[in-house]
Amino acid sequence: MAATTENSLRRSDSGADPDDSITSDIAGELEQTRYACSSLTRLRGGTANFVFRGLLSLPLEDGTKTVIIKHTEDYVASNRNFKLSAGRCLFEETSLRALDGLSSTVTVEEQFENQRNITVKAPRLLTFNPDMNTAVLEDLPESLDLKTFCISSAASSSLSEDWGVSIGKALGTWLRSFHRWTDEEGQASVVAELERNHTMRDLKLSVNYDTLVERVDQYPTILGEAREVFEKVRLAAVAESERKAGPECGIIHGDFCVLVPIRALDFNPQTSLFVVDWELCHFGARALDVGQMLAELYMLKHFRDFNAGLSIIQGFLEGYQVPDEAFAFRALIHAGVHYVSFGPMTPGWGSPEQLEDLVKLGRDMIVKAWEKDREWFKGIWKYLFRDL
Repeated sequence: MAATTENSLRRSDSGADPDDSITSDIAGELEQTRYACSSLTRLRGGTANFVFRGLLSLPLEDGTKTVIIKHTEDYVASNRNFKLSAGRCLFEETSLRALDGLSSTVTVEEQFENQRNITVKAPRLLTFNPDMNTAVLEDLPESLDLKTFCISSAASSSLSEDWGVSIGKALGTWLRSFHRWTDEEGQASVVAELERNHTMRDLKLSVNYDTLVERVDQYPTILGEAREVFEKVRLAAVAESERKAGPECGIIHGDFCVLVPIRALDFNPQTSLFVVDWELCHFGARALDVGQMLAELYMLKHFRDFNAGLSIIQGFLEGYQVPDEAFAFRALIHAGVHYVSFGPMTPGWGSPEQLEDLVKLGRDMIVKAWEKDREWFKGIWKYLFRDL
């Protein structure tokens, strides 16, 4: 470790890109293992970790030729000045080891009486080096995160409503099974370990709910009258985060991110989706996982007028089966918080007017859900109250 650090510092001092030294160190770390790679390709899109696709020098026994290598430092990969405990990768390791084998499959009917099985699961953790904070994971080749997939040129013009509902239902079914799985007596030790992930729990709380209140000063005309409600929402979220038990509380993913193969629109009797990025896994309100997914999917409609995003929401809620009205309102509050806190941070997605409208929508969702005004929620949002 000391020699590696010294070499990395020397390369940085020479003017080389410090990320190049990390790539070199990872290649050297894997060189004497079963997962030695002939090439490493840095994957863009994530911010917290260094993620690579590795071409294995020798395929695995099952024919696997590529793997994902995820390396964690004590800072955010996209910003070395943002310090963040490297211990977050240990919670991801715990999650992935426990989740090995937990999957859910939804069978859907397609044209010409064909059937497609959509399986949702976490990637397998192939090996983990705690000394170097490096994990080797199962790869889903040629895949994109769900939102990027939906706005890609190939998908945006051909993604049908039925396909959206099917994908959404598969994701909702899996998330519900994951939440219920953590209630099982046999998972008590895993739950106890993940409950210790206070650093990431507190980070999620801060970037959502502290930022929510800070936005009032940024948009005083739009948000000024909502300040009191925002303060109450923040305090409620703080109290909620400190609970060790409660209705519809348990281990949550924390950043429900899904990978979709780019050929998912082609007919294939088996389609696999991967749920990735488990370092935010912690004890919390399950409605947060649901609310974030709803928020991200509705942005496809808001910014791009992409109706399939609504279809995915419909299927997602059918699969998850919102348990009660309190859960529905909590999910809606979190979706609104996502819009106010993160809406202004999505440059390139839309015009300034669209960004401002998203903040207004978030404001109204928070206030109306806090007031439990069920009748205010129309359109796709009504699906949260279906059968309740």
